[in-house]
Amino acid sequence: MTPNWENQTIFTGDCLDVMRRMNSGCVDLIYLDPPFNSNANYAAPIGSEAAGAEFKDTWGLDELKVAWHALIQREHPELYQYLKAVMTMHSKSMMAYLIYMAVRIMEMKRLLKSTGSVYIHCDSSAGHYLKLLMDCIFGREQFRNELIWHYGKMVNAGKNFPRNHDTVFRYSVGGVHL
Repeated sequence: MTPNWENQTIFTGDCLDVMRRMNSGCVDLIYLDPPFNSNANYAAPIGSEAAGAEFKDTWGLDELKVAWHALIQREHPELYQYLKAVMTMHSKSMMAYLIYMAVRIMEMKRLLKSTGSVYIHCDSSAGHYLKLLMDCIFGREQFRNELIWHYGKMVNAGKNFPRNHDTVFRYSVGGVHL
């Protein structure tokens, strides 16, 4: 399939709305740096170029996520079972976050060429849940590998290990892998 956009186009807005207007099977590589489900709110500092920008990384089951959940239940029963299990063993908030991510990741899979790959950047807040979500959507046999991105210096974290790394999971659709 041929892309229905020009090379080097910058899109703004919710990536789900943008992706739904794109042709299927025409993307080689997707890098995703989503919200991390940190359960925190962020605001750019006053005086910075981004002053006034805010982002809430907290999740709840609003009407839209409930509708997406019903769609997943009808069309992807194995994914639905996973989301139910997450709600039981973790929380409705984690399930809401994963529903938000699932509908976007399913669109990304639709956009990828048969030789395409997706890289998803995450931290320990929800990384292992996202890995299982990717297994449900892409198939666990399509997991290629993961990259551990270490940053900062070792610090005394008391009785815990320091939180000084992120993970990037790589999945492919099939065929030759980038």
